[in-house]
Amino acid sequence: MKKDIDRLLEIALTPMELPDQELNDQILRRVKERQDMKNDQVRNRRRIPAAALVTACILMLCSSTAFAVYKYLTPAEAATEVDDKALRQAFLGEDAILVNETQESGGYRVTLLGSVAGRSISDFMETDDHGEVLDDRIYTVVAIERADGTPMPDTSSDEYGNEAFYVSHYIRGLDPKLYSVMRMGGGYTAFVKNGVQYRILDMDNIEMFADRGIYVGVSAGTFYDAEAYVYNAETGEMRRNESYTGVNALFRLPVDESKADPAAAEAYLKALDDDTDQIEEPVEKDAVDLSVEAFMEKLTPENIDEYAAPVEATRQTCTVDEDGLVHYSYKTDNDEGGGAQAFDMLFPDGRAGISPVFGCSYSESGLADLCIDVFILNGDGTVTYVVYRYRSNP
Repeated sequence: MKKDIDRLLEIALTPMELPDQELNDQILRRVKERQDMKNDQVRNRRRIPAAALVTACILMLCSSTAFAVYKYLTPAEAATEVDDKALRQAFLGEDAILVNETQESGGYRVTLLGSVAGRSISDFMETDDHGEVLDDRIYTVVAIERADGTPMPDTSSDEYGNEAFYVSHYIRGLDPKLYSVMRMGGGYTAFVKNGVQYRILDMDNIEMFADRGIYVGVSAGTFYDAEAYVYNAETGEMRRNESYTGVNALFRLPVDESKADPAAAEAYLKALDDDTDQIEEPVEKDAVDLSVEAFMEKLTPENIDEYAAPVEATRQTCTVDEDGLVHYSYKTDNDEGGGAQAFDMLFPDGRAGISPVFGCSYSESGLADLCIDVFILNGDGTVTYVVYRYRSNP
């Protein structure tokens, strides 16, 4: 019976037209490379042509018959989708790291496809706040899809953005709350192909930390979520929080440790700290600034509901982490925001109720689009965060 089933499977899966010998050789090389990758021994890798990725079914002979299909775009193909020829060439080069590791959490399947780093390896160079070109970068490609197979919404659809993801590198030994893509000059490009969302993450080149260890994390939300991962300050290790219900994929990026440069790493961290501590020049206030400032000065926990209204879509319950920080993030049709605030600053007397400390953000429209950050200490020690908007007719 088993032989009959094996024979039927062999017939059903045999293609009507066989690929030529060169294509077969390429596929077999790719299989060998994927096996070697598990032992972190491969440094130079080849890429299967797109036609082979789509049409080839690989039969591997082992203790039992198994089949595997390469369903994702390669990192080079992802770069082609965003019309970045230089990045495509970099991903085809010998310095590229191909991974293809998949993890599942929170109803999503996340695959780390690969990474490459270097100088001027993209057609689209970013600049810093001083106009200097950021030419030494690391680019990492991940694929995100729903575990049940439902297609991810296209970037042009109204549904795109309802499922937010925070993709970042992290460095072993550095607190991920303080050192992630947002602080290390990062951004991303996204597109959807065949129901799979692809993210090309780019940020400062951190291969200088290769001897410490580099992670790639994909979590739910638009900011780092301290609940998604567990960070051990003593060992520097970071791992997934198994009790977390959302997306919290975490991979180790197999960067060649010979690329480490401890002196450059320390200089980089010092530059980050100096930039954070730098005091900005005072900005001259205009009429809009003055009107917002006057409005905010009259707000108190007792009268805020008279002058502003809560946006219920932003209301959330936050917990206080081990460093005493309250993390929050939100996204609506019109805006998004988030960050972290010190619990002791928000509630200096520890009493339940609305914090007397209000944060705010606004544009040149002033009060018309003023967003007010409101924190409420609950009886169980958790904190409720909600955005309030200015009432035009209090």
